[in-house]
Amino acid sequence: MTSQLNVDTIVDKAGSGGSNVKMANTSTYVGEGGSGTQNTVQGLAKAWVQAVGAGTSYADSFNTSSLTDVGTGNIRVTYTNNMSNDDSALTIGHQFTTASGGNAFFANAGAMATSTHEHTHYQNGALADSVKYSGAIHGDLA
Repeated sequence: MTSQLNVDTIVDKAGSGGSNVKMANTSTYVGEGGSGTQNTVQGLAKAWVQAVGAGTSYADSFNTSSLTDVGTGNIRVTYTNNMSNDDSALTIGHQFTTASGGNAFFANAGAMATSTHEHTHYQNGALADSVKYSGAIHGDLA
């Protein structure tokens, strides 16, 4: 038997405003302007990180357990919870500071695995550590 709950706000029983919501992998939402439905879980970033320096110090992160400086211009991000396969979508960005004070950045996604991903960073054609690194991974958790 299915049921439907129609409410405007869900709060904890103490009324303080916080609540835990659990949803199934098949949960959907209606797109902007009623343009159709999308799977909620599939659209969420499964891990993200913002690192500073050579990539071994966190500014903030979600679902990452460690950062490893593999070498000049190379960072490995290890996930707390693994992906189900290595066919995930990775979005990355790096900030470099040039001698003139501007920014130049170029990054390649390196090795992808179910538990890690790596980045190789270049500035002006040479391997270089970045001032700030950001990355987000989308795909299926194991």
